[in-house]
Amino acid sequence: MADGFSEAMRAKGFSYETTASLKKFKCPYCGFEFSLMYARTFACQGCSEAWKNCPKVRCNKCDTEFFITETSHANNEIDQRLLAEHISEVVTKYNKDMGYRPSR
Repeated sequence: MADGFSEAMRAKGFSYETTASLKKFKCPYCGFEFSLMYARTFACQGCSEAWKNCPKVRCNKCDTEFFITETSHANNEIDQRLLAEHISEVVTKYNKDMGYRPSR
């Protein structure tokens, strides 16, 4: 469903980074599928690296961290950096808007 949603967003003019952050990632260790946005919202909540362009993804099910490049959405360091920077901006803005501190 998230992939269909990201395709609809792309059709409406949303950026690659935004749509890619909503596509499903598959944990290479346990097979759990989730989006980068979901991971940053729940598994990375409160982690100080989540708003510092962290190049990793944390699985919500098995709590394993892996690099974004280990997924099919980011085939190289540039894609990984673009996704990490974008999601960090989203997390930073959310924390600022809600009055939250960026770390635990």
